[in-house]
Amino acid sequence: MKKNFVMAAAFLFTASTPAIAQYGQVDPSQYINEGFPTNVQPGECYSRCLAPAVYEDVEEQIQIAPAMERTEIIPAEYEWVDEQVVTQEASEEIETIPAQFEWREEDVVVKDGSEEIKVIPAQYEWVDEQVVVKEATEKLESIPAQYEWVDEQVMVSPEVVNITITDPGYEEVKEQVLVKAPSEKWIKKATHCTPEDIKMGLTDCDTLCYVAVPAMYKTVVKKVPKDCYGQMGGCRQEVVIPAEYKTVRKKVVVAPARTERVSVPAEYKTVRKQVMVAPARTEVVQIPPVTRKVRKKVMVAPSQTRSIPVPPEYKTVKVKKLVKPAEERTVTVPAEYKTIVKQVKVSDSKVVWKPALCKDELVDSTIRQVQSALSQLGFYTGLIDGQLNLATKDAIRAFQVENGLAQGGGLTEETVEALGIY
Repeated sequence: MKKNFVMAAAFLFTASTPAIAQYGQVDPSQYINEGFPTNVQPGECYSRCLAPAVYEDVEEQIQIAPAMERTEIIPAEYEWVDEQVVTQEASEEIETIPAQFEWREEDVVVKDGSEEIKVIPAQYEWVDEQVVVKEATEKLESIPAQYEWVDEQVMVSPEVVNITITDPGYEEVKEQVLVKAPSEKWIKKATHCTPEDIKMGLTDCDTLCYVAVPAMYKTVVKKVPKDCYGQMGGCRQEVVIPAEYKTVRKKVVVAPARTERVSVPAEYKTVRKQVMVAPARTEVVQIPPVTRKVRKKVMVAPSQTRSIPVPPEYKTVKVKKLVKPAEERTVTVPAEYKTIVKQVKVSDSKVVWKPALCKDELVDSTIRQVQSALSQLGFYTGLIDGQLNLATKDAIRAFQVENGLAQGGGLTEETVEALGIY
């Protein structure tokens, strides 16, 4: 988690701890075997919290009715069907069918078909065509040399070294000397235990912070030469006078003159001429014969006699028929079960150490963010004033209980992350 503040924490522990005097220093090596956190860095703090017991939902099936057998009587099945009975036997009738006539139209030739020869002239169209006016050639083109002006430095006078001999002087210099190396120590601060802490067995709560102790120095005065690095009998000083240069401008060749061969493309122009699309030809055109329609009566079918069978006559009556006789069967009724969900404890509640904020880091802006987040979640109804009052502490504890977080340690790092504050 990215933090905009230095994370620290408070240790909560019982007053029976022998090696911790009130508001005094603590030797952390005495508590390694008592469950204290190890590898603690200066400026870090931890809270002793009560982690709630962990439960998980387990599904279990219970029997609500045992298996059994019952006898069922299946009644006979009937259905109504339609049956046909003859009311009059089949017979035949003799029927005379007269001849049939109809009027039809026929084509008769008035003039026979013939042929004629038709001349079709050639077809022409205008097209555009490019013709060469001037053939492609080459010419020589002279490209002059290119020059540019550049600045160049030339020496006006060479470098000169002047040597002088001077007597050294002395001065007093203050210097800090390390008296005591930096170290770390535990600082104990009294804190208030809430009734909920007392219920969980966290009595006589204190805050234990591991802080850095800076190094101690003292100032001493030394007499040292002012210059020449402490040399006796005079100083040799060399003064170097650098060479002098001036900038002159001269013209240099960038690209020499040359001759290039340049291609001159051919020239074209568009002329319009007429070309033949299709040559002249002759075709034979068929002239169809001339006909006209005449109307005449023709026999379609001659007269005849035929026997027409007369089918027997039936009528439909409803008859009740047995489809399936009655029977007896034994049905096995399986046992009935119901699935219930019950909670099973996975682990007991236990005391754990959680990183938390030190007192100097509980600034107004951080507490305001916590109060605002708790207010949006419905755990805090007081003022957003940046004060870690009793109502804010109760809201923090309620949020920890609701979300299964370790409780009793106040504003732990785990609680800050769960509230979405970074």
